[in-house]
Amino acid sequence: MRRSELVSLALAIVVPLGCGGGGSDNTGTVTDPLLSCTATNGSFTATLNGQTWTACGQVTVRNDISFLSNKDTLRTISWAGSGFLPGNVAYAIVMSASKLNGGTISPGTYAVGLVTPTNSNFIVGNSNNAGWAASPTGGSGSVTITAVSANHVTGTFTFDAAPTTGTATGTLQVRSGKFDLSF
Repeated sequence: MRRSELVSLALAIVVPLGCGGGGSDNTGTVTDPLLSCTATNGSFTATLNGQTWTACGQVTVRNDISFLSNKDTLRTISWAGSGFLPGNVAYAIVMSASKLNGGTISPGTYAVGLVTPTNSNFIVGNSNNAGWAASPTGGSGSVTITAVSANHVTGTFTFDAAPTTGTATGTLQVRSGKFDLSF
């Protein structure tokens, strides 16, 4: 799948494009009472180019296993959430951590890059048709998983995501990322 298709898919799945109205108090907090900007299954937050982003509502979490060949097994945990920055611009964040042939996903740092034997990927799209990514073909960063169980994952992340689609320009700096999610 091309990056533009991945960003479009991420936006279609997790960005509530039909939401309107409301406003912002210029601190990044959405003031519309109908938009509860907390994750209902934990917390998922970051700073995007210096502005606070918080996931709103349910954050989707998947813990998967894929059989790539007769001998290769890829285990991946991924999560996706959407939230708003000032001006009611919606941002969807999708990220994953993967491990090849090493048992289950465990605490540790998963850097962006090829699966050797671990990696992470990061995709961001916004409602202004802009997309960024940190993947083996561009950008940099990492996810650090501090704890993981059959139904809970916690950790931190930081990424420099390269523009990939639409109106995106410049590197999207993602800092102070934290997640504490039940699934």
